[in-house]
Amino acid sequence: MPSLTERRRHRRRSSNDVTTAAGWRGVVERSGERVVFYTLCLMLVFAALALGAMEPWACDILELLTLVALLGWAARAAVAGKMTWIRTPLDLPLAAGVVYVVARYAFSPVEWISRQEMLQVLMYASVYFLVTQHFSRRQRQNALLWVLVATAAGITAYGFVNWLRGVQMVWWFPYQDSLQRLRGTFYNPNHFVGYLDLVLAVTLAHLLWSGRGAAQRIVLAYAACVMIGGAVLAGSRGGYVTTGAVLVFVVAAVMRGVTRRWWPVLALVSLGVLGGVGGAYCFESLRERFFNPELSSGWFEASRLWMWQAAWQIFLDHPWFGAGPAIFNAIYGRYRDPVDQHIPQYVHNDYLQALCDYGIAGFVLMAALVGVFVVAAWRIHRRWRQRGVAEHSGWHWPYWLETDRAGRPAWLLGSAAAVIACMLHSAVDFHLHFSAYTLTLTVILAMGMLAGHARRLTEELPDGTKPGPPVINPVDLGMAARRVLATLVVLFVAANATVAVPNGASCFWQWLAEKRHDKADLAGARAAAERAWAWDSRNHHAALLLGDVTLNEARLAPNNADAGAERALHWYRCAGRLDPLEAEPVSRQAQALEFLKRWKEAEAAHLRALSVSPNYFLYYERLGMFHASRGEKTKAVAELQTRNRLKWTPYARWKFFDDRIKALTTPAAPRR
Repeated sequence: MPSLTERRRHRRRSSNDVTTAAGWRGVVERSGERVVFYTLCLMLVFAALALGAMEPWACDILELLTLVALLGWAARAAVAGKMTWIRTPLDLPLAAGVVYVVARYAFSPVEWISRQEMLQVLMYASVYFLVTQHFSRRQRQNALLWVLVATAAGITAYGFVNWLRGVQMVWWFPYQDSLQRLRGTFYNPNHFVGYLDLVLAVTLAHLLWSGRGAAQRIVLAYAACVMIGGAVLAGSRGGYVTTGAVLVFVVAAVMRGVTRRWWPVLALVSLGVLGGVGGAYCFESLRERFFNPELSSGWFEASRLWMWQAAWQIFLDHPWFGAGPAIFNAIYGRYRDPVDQHIPQYVHNDYLQALCDYGIAGFVLMAALVGVFVVAAWRIHRRWRQRGVAEHSGWHWPYWLETDRAGRPAWLLGSAAAVIACMLHSAVDFHLHFSAYTLTLTVILAMGMLAGHARRLTEELPDGTKPGPPVINPVDLGMAARRVLATLVVLFVAANATVAVPNGASCFWQWLAEKRHDKADLAGARAAAERAWAWDSRNHHAALLLGDVTLNEARLAPNNADAGAERALHWYRCAGRLDPLEAEPVSRQAQALEFLKRWKEAEAAHLRALSVSPNYFLYYERLGMFHASRGEKTKAVAELQTRNRLKWTPYARWKFFDDRIKALTTPAAPRR
């Protein structure tokens, strides 16, 4: 049997998945490999730097980069001398989930909103496919690890600098935070902690679970300390829990591997729980975050409960297949609690979000994905343990230090810890709905599954016995199969590009139009909004913005006011047809009808907006001001009082309407 050093040298000389072709085919193949590798690394870095990729323009850039990487993989597959298709246990549930999301998009009541969700799901599935097919080599896995670690540590260091300087700004975007919470390059500190937890899980796993040299361990230890410090200063209560869970899980797994006993693990878990509770009581800042009524159970936390109640009611009304992808924001007005007057985009609970958007069917598919991952991860762990025990029988030093210096078992442990962090934090936030988090989680899951794709796991054991059936099933593809697969990928890219490119261009021009409209540049806003509509005539936000710009121009141009108001009414009606679930297009129609002095139609539109969103203060405010302008004081007073009862902040605005109510109810002084 060859020695361990000889086996490692052989693995460095050979490739696990591809043999480079000769001539121009080899040039194309190597170029395709580089395109895929550098594009995926660029996506991971860009998503973290672009405010967590929450904005539509950042998501569109990531989707276009994914298409570029897919084209690079297709070019490589078409000309490769030899290629292996790596099948993982997550392929089937992931494909079923993608098909379900596309089917729900086809029947969505608001096409444009659901399209954004569908494009992101397709992007994550494509990234999983690219990582599993391209990152089976040791060198690529090491490079990917250092990209993740350097990015997370770098943005944390950037956040440290801003925190020490007292600068409340991420890049050139200002924010206000009285608690001075660290947020790196993310706009939301809770999202920042969620991202750090994923990378911290992988960093700790490679620090404690792989046979790396002293220099690499020092760098990993330093990076882990930086991430833990960033998670503490971010001030996220859910982040404290998930960061502690990651630390306890990874260290407990290592202790179990070293001692082969359970009592140290139980002692560590108990110590972690007691230490967490004690730390929350002992440190004043943590005690205030957890136990101060003004900070822990105030308006925002109560609003989460109201959102959860509304999401549960939406699920009860659409139990089997949900209301539609990303429809919660559009349909929330119908289920709003009278006390809750803000407009949430997500539920702040990914479990309830899945139930109200995708129903029981979608939730079962997500649960199946997690269940298949748990079973596959356990099988891969047992296979590595079988190999380690057979080669080091009776020796309790961790088997992974000698069997795999590429860190494959470390990726497996890191992915398991990342899944635990995701499941914990998803109960109180919507991390799966910002691209930096979900993209990083997808890459880590794919690398965890690739831990089962190692030649050592298929070799005979030292005692001559054969290992069990492989968890990861690689299949050698012939030239015909590779070209068919490359053709299918190219067709998928073409079909996706026909949707993603106009969508991205429309989102960009819409964003530019909103910026210009905020600066009162009506001509520039109109030009940008018209381009957004020209790129995508199903973008109801562009139609609504065109209506606003046109109506404002009509108010400033009295000579052609009626014609401008008619055009604005046309755009508002277009927005209402494209988005029939929201009340805002109907309320804007009422404002245009008021301008045209079509009073009965305006009143009917105001009442229709209230029927769509019956507990929102703004529609009572607009209807009350309409009745006040028409001299209907009784109706106006009742509606403005309802408005002030629903919305009591800010005080200056509340006082303004309170004065209007007093003016309407005070009888006029008799004339002398």
